[in-house]
Amino acid sequence: MKFIHSADFHLGMKFEKSSIPQSMSKIRRQRIWSSVERLIKYSIDENVDYIFLSGDLYNLENFSLSDMNRLIDLFSRTNSQICIIGGNHDPVYKDNLWDMTNASENINIFKKDSLEKIEFDDTDVYGISYNKNNYDFMNIFEDLKLDKLKTNILMIHSDLLSDNSNYMFFDQEKVNNLGFDYVALGHIHKPTIFNDKFVYPGSIEPLSFKEEGMHGAVIGSIIGSRLDIDFLDCSESNFNEFDYNITDKFSYYDLVSLLSKNLVDGKKNFIRIILKGQIEDGFDLDIDSLRESLNKYCEHVEIIDNTESNLNLDKIYEFNRNNVLGYFIEESKNLDQNDPVVKRAINLGINCLMENKL
Repeated sequence: MKFIHSADFHLGMKFEKSSIPQSMSKIRRQRIWSSVERLIKYSIDENVDYIFLSGDLYNLENFSLSDMNRLIDLFSRTNSQICIIGGNHDPVYKDNLWDMTNASENINIFKKDSLEKIEFDDTDVYGISYNKNNYDFMNIFEDLKLDKLKTNILMIHSDLLSDNSNYMFFDQEKVNNLGFDYVALGHIHKPTIFNDKFVYPGSIEPLSFKEEGMHGAVIGSIIGSRLDIDFLDCSESNFNEFDYNITDKFSYYDLVSLLSKNLVDGKKNFIRIILKGQIEDGFDLDIDSLRESLNKYCEHVEIIDNTESNLNLDKIYEFNRNNVLGYFIEESKNLDQNDPVVKRAINLGINCLMENKL
């Protein structure tokens, strides 16, 4: 049995809290669609039997009936059986979008807030859509007996990275003992594997700088009791963040060289650079100009300036004993200057006072 496992498309996402300009939101939304289209094309080209989609395929508040019709049209083009559970962003409640459209026969939705089973000739797929109601989640597995002559798949939109999670947390060991061949998880946006067969595929397209690395879907096969999985890279974008440590002098071309090592060929690269270290006294680092120059190498560049000026406080104090700047330096001596936050605040204050000649 050949399968694809994916989740967390977040189609329709507005990126309202993103540090990336809103002017780029439209093209970023289209790239999510392109990634999903690439996944479906792979299922067609490779004659995949099943596609397991483990929730958060879209953001309910931003996803229209027209969008749903487009998604169903796309899904109908593959011969794969598609099994879908709802997540916390696309809950399958009464009067949901799936019920307002004519879904193709290969689309199978888990709509109940209890464990359901969808039976195929060689495979039983168990699933439960996300439900925010508080209940003993492990009770859904009581008295469950699997047909060992078939392949058994479990689909849950759950957070297993936090013991106190409200996102349908469950005991891995107890579920593992039930004998499922594969557990198709959703909710966590970074690809993660537990116990060889409890798998988060991650988001299909990276959505922020918290989602560095490869994104796409899990591809796999189950023959008898043997599970083989690999990763399918079908994202259009790459997010990466790195530190650049300045030692006395700033070198633009050293920074460009480091930037190039963090780019992925064939991807739309979003890069965040964190500048650290000390800049020689009197050197003016124009962040806006630097950002503009580096933007030609990638789709988007963010620069966070955490540098400190290499100030000679004793010399500055000697010439400013009787003004505001001198009083500021005098008071700062009572603070913990080993604390990086305090140290940065002092440097910012001194630079501000020096610029305004107070």
